[in-house]
Amino acid sequence: MSYGGYQQPPAAYPPPGPGYGYTPPPPTVGYAGFGKRLLAYIVDRIIDSLGAIPGVILAIVGAGLAVGASAQPGGGADVGAAAFGIVFLAYGLVFVGVLAIWLYNCYLLGRDGASLGKKMLGLKVLDPTGQPLGFGRAILRELVKSVLGGVCFILLLWPLWDDQKQGLQDKLFNTHVYDA
Repeated sequence: MSYGGYQQPPAAYPPPGPGYGYTPPPPTVGYAGFGKRLLAYIVDRIIDSLGAIPGVILAIVGAGLAVGASAQPGGGADVGAAAFGIVFLAYGLVFVGVLAIWLYNCYLLGRDGASLGKKMLGLKVLDPTGQPLGFGRAILRELVKSVLGGVCFILLLWPLWDDQKQGLQDKLFNTHVYDA
């Protein structure tokens, strides 16, 4: 009896799709090199700093008002106090803007496996099953990476001598950075 060109029925059926206990294999592409990772890190920090632009503009305006108020005889104290308030508000706006873009990058890293800088350079951060981290793990990974870099910059160079090109943050969260 013939089964669609086979002499006997096929021995195995293809594995079921996601949601049925099937876990896709991790990507077969290679680990990302240190140069691309470093460049993606720099691009991400530049993108994060763009969130500071509205606050910087407000600080410049507030400083200009303060300088103008100090040149005025008499009633400049009230304007100077208002200008100080504007500058203080501007620093808060800088913090909120940078934090918002950093959180958005963490969201993208958790959802897609790549922040804006990593997308630009064709990198993905994935767990051993080939899936993105999720928002919570992405935030924790990025916080650990920032703390490690703040404590000792050499710790950010860890992928240079690791056989799987993992940084310490990758080892802690069981992730790899791949060329996408």
